Amino acid sequence: MATQQLLDEILQILHSVKEDQNKLQQILLFLRNEVYPEQEESEIIEIPEKYKKVIPGIADSIDAGLVCFLNLDTLETEDISQSMIEDPDDFEAITGESFETLDLKNPNWDNCISFEPLDSHDSFKIMEYFADDIMDNSFQNKLINALSHKKPFANFKAIVENSHCRQDWFDYKTMWLENHVKKLLIWEL
Repeated sequence: MATQQLLDEILQILHSVKEDQNKLQQILLFLRNEVYPEQEESEIIEIPEKYKKVIPGIADSIDAGLVCFLNLDTLETEDISQSMIEDPDDFEAITGESFETLDLKNPNWDNCISFEPLDSHDSFKIMEYFADDIMDNSFQNKLINALSHKKPFANFKAIVENSHCRQDWFDYKTMWLENHVKKLLIWEL
């Protein structure tokens, strides 16, 4: 198919949905994430094929506030609560669990790297990037307003949870976290 014909078909689709804010937002997110990603938060990062299957699990772990260890030889992962690493005595007092009772495997791994949860600054940046990408001006203003006042995380979450962009937010955050994990992995390899 000729380039001009492809362009004409794309423009026809855009023209047909020009009044539908939701469809335009979906098209924009798709284009940014899949076709023409921005360098900062959605660049395509190539990693060795063997590691691709562990990326989503590691991203989920750090999103849940866990430190995830990856055995580079076997691709086995192990998650540990960040609070256990930061203050083992306090963690044991609260949960009754210690490093010894958990029978952790990662201390015995020769070739291991760890992935830590994002700090609040990086989590905030993801929300800012998402808000900047929203096409719906009214919704975008709500998000930006939520991020500029007290309790930005709770307010942002409340707005997104009850919106038409809820799934877009989850997809965006997942993509960002997976790219973050890929960058860290490449750095360590």
